[in-house]
Amino acid sequence: MTTGRSMRAGEAVLGGGLIALGGLIAVETMLTPSVGRAVVGPALFPYLISGGLVLVGLSLLREAFAGAVAHAEGLELDLWAVALVAAGLAVQFLLLDTLGWIPSTTILFAAVSRAFGGRRLMVNLAIGLALAAFTFVAFNYGLGLNLPEGSILERLTSPDAE
Repeated sequence: MTTGRSMRAGEAVLGGGLIALGGLIAVETMLTPSVGRAVVGPALFPYLISGGLVLVGLSLLREAFAGAVAHAEGLELDLWAVALVAAGLAVQFLLLDTLGWIPSTTILFAAVSRAFGGRRLMVNLAIGLALAAFTFVAFNYGLGLNLPEGSILERLTSPDAE
């Protein structure tokens, strides 16, 4: 059920913030020196993210000014889910150099899955592991960009580890 309320300030602020963030990313990407002039290069993804943020921000602004909200009470915020996603991001950030991309991203995926209502931890860990391994292989071997392997793995696989 939608309501015919007037402008929603929270949605307007969020939409404006997303537009500003998208614009900042676009400007910073333009100011970053690039190696070549290839059509698909390192600047492609920041521009795609910037464009996506601006589109979502514009959509939120349109909804905020139209006054149509999904619930009569306004935006529902599940603080537990937000805290779980934030904790997953923090854990990934803190463990990325030590454990590497695959384990830290697997943990992040499991945390986000739980925040979205996933109850099967082992299934979420397996899916997260598969996706993290796929992105690791795609970036490291397909694109030639190096995602962190982790200092523990590097110590175990180095020739002088014996």
